[in-house]
Amino acid sequence: MKLTKKKEKDFAEKIRKIKVLEQQKKQAESAIDELKNEIKAYMDKNKTSELAVDIFTVHYTESETERFDSKALREVDEELYKKYLKSSKSKRFSIT
Repeated sequence: MKLTKKKEKDFAEKIRKIKVLEQQKKQAESAIDELKNEIKAYMDKNKTSELAVDIFTVHYTESETERFDSKALREVDEELYKKYLKSSKSKRFSIT
């Protein structure tokens, strides 16, 4: 699709802004993970699952979940796996 010069400039600015914001998001997530890991390490070291600090209460507890192992089912009974396999469509947005 051919864009007008004005639209091309407008989209180029938006895409650059997206790239900057994505980088900032990645840095913020990294900083958040680092801070969480410090707190979790402290709680592990002190064998506590709850920590009251100022107006906050931090909980760091073990939980158990159950998940369906579709890979194992596929290996054991591919016919049954295919019988219940559901296909879906979606749109993907990416900038390269």
